[in-house]
Amino acid sequence: MSIKDGVYYAELYSEYSKTLTENQRSVFEMYCMCDLSLGEIAEIKNVSRQSVADTVTKTKKLLDELEAKLGFVAKKNAVYALIAKLNDKNAVEIGEKIKSVLGED
Repeated sequence: MSIKDGVYYAELYSEYSKTLTENQRSVFEMYCMCDLSLGEIAEIKNVSRQSVADTVTKTKKLLDELEAKLGFVAKKNAVYALIAKLNDKNAVEIGEKIKSVLGED
């Protein structure tokens, strides 16, 4: 997994981890956050490497689907980008854009 993918999935995981099973959470944390290999995780969990690979793949797919449906990470990033542009002259305009991103028109 590339660094960019790792950051992306860490963000999704942070937002949606409560929707995952305990096994999905533990395997995904070991894989993404602890940078363990599939083989290392399989040894720790006493399961096959393929089982770990399937869990990682399914978890990524689920996280992607949740983000596509809910968009919490995209909205959060859009709001942070707008806040970074905030100053005294554009406060009202930025405030309106933030409301728009959040669906509070």
